[in-house]
Amino acid sequence: MAELLLAHSLHLALDPRAKAERKPHPPLGLLVTAAELEAAGHDVAVYDGTFGRVEDFRAALAGHTPRRVAILADPHNISQKMCLSVWRTAALEMATMATDAGASVLVAGPDVSDHPTEYARPGVTAVIGEHDTTVAAWARGEPLPPPRTPRTSLVGLPHPAWGRVDMATYAATWRAAHGTWEVNVSTARGCPFRCNWCAKPTWGRRYTVRPADEVWAEVRALRAAYAPDRLWFTDDIFGIHKDWLTRYADLAEPSPLPFRCLSRADLLTDERVVADLARAGAAEVWLGAESGSDAVLKAMDKDGTVAEIRQAAGLLRRAGIRTGFFLQLGYPGERYEDVLQTVRMVRELRPAEIGVSVSYPLPGTAFFDRVMAEQPGASIPDARWAGSMENRLLFRSPYPQAFYDAAREVLRAEHAVARFVDQPTLRGAARLPWHLGRLPFERARTWAYARGATR
Repeated sequence: MAELLLAHSLHLALDPRAKAERKPHPPLGLLVTAAELEAAGHDVAVYDGTFGRVEDFRAALAGHTPRRVAILADPHNISQKMCLSVWRTAALEMATMATDAGASVLVAGPDVSDHPTEYARPGVTAVIGEHDTTVAAWARGEPLPPPRTPRTSLVGLPHPAWGRVDMATYAATWRAAHGTWEVNVSTARGCPFRCNWCAKPTWGRRYTVRPADEVWAEVRALRAAYAPDRLWFTDDIFGIHKDWLTRYADLAEPSPLPFRCLSRADLLTDERVVADLARAGAAEVWLGAESGSDAVLKAMDKDGTVAEIRQAAGLLRRAGIRTGFFLQLGYPGERYEDVLQTVRMVRELRPAEIGVSVSYPLPGTAFFDRVMAEQPGASIPDARWAGSMENRLLFRSPYPQAFYDAAREVLRAEHAVARFVDQPTLRGAARLPWHLGRLPFERARTWAYARGATR
């Protein structure tokens, strides 16, 4: 019997795209909470359903017979931060199983913060904001602290309880599909920037960073215990503070563990900062480029420019760091000409990877409020993507869904051609005729849908 069972609702079987991608990460937030509770003397069990089915949770309940169950969506996981409907449905099913088994239940995570009433069930406590200290207080039977009170210090944060999940299966899944294994690590919580489409239901615009020495100690422990091939720094924005980045690079430089991270172009226009990234082990940096149109970036409150994207991409390339671009289509005010500017940016800068999605209005953002104000009666509060990267428009747009589907294919084909010109490979050569052949068709489709919508 366990005093407390920690679980999460992310089951790859429920998200076909994520399952096919085969890039699972351990539930980082849950494992840090488990480590803290263990250190405080609590009897803790962990259910990791990543590779299983929701129904498997019944066996975990029967095996541990917990008095309390905490279902914690990981605020470090992009998919769970997007509040996909499959994770809410799974969490509610698991909560019902737990209450039926006689346990008290706590649920927490980004979707809970956005829609706490959806989780209102007998015997269920819904927690808004950061769950770390709340779970500890709840486990002790104390009154819950007020919501939205994130920690002001991350000093002394314990290493995640990696031993509570099957790390060998994570490693085998990654290596069988990609030849390498990537493990997730967090260096900071929150993001101080004001992009108006970005939801911050857990940490708000607060930014709190862990000491660089403690992060490097965690990386060393992870490497010694499990030998991952590279890291995924899950921070919304990695290395915001230049002094922190320099210190981490100094610690890592003799033998850095390669990593992938997110950043902003305006933070990477200084050659010294990019040099520190390289020393620290950065192998791939994803930029929230979003658009090749300054007008769209301004509407998004990105506080950055296409010129900065161009400069950052050039510095990263010269430092030998692969670059990825996150791109959005369909932001309100975007026109056909803006999409063409994004295509031209991809063709010119030739990022190693691109991720293309339609703009996604999340509750709690200025973007969401704007769409609701401009489209009275819209059903956005009840609409969401079922699975990751579903790319379904959730609000009225000047162009039909088919326009954005075609534009996305133009971007992908242009990217493939530009990458082959930049770095020719046998695989790229085999696929080049297909991309060259479909480009005129997809361009014509995009133009036809744009022209039809503007007549």
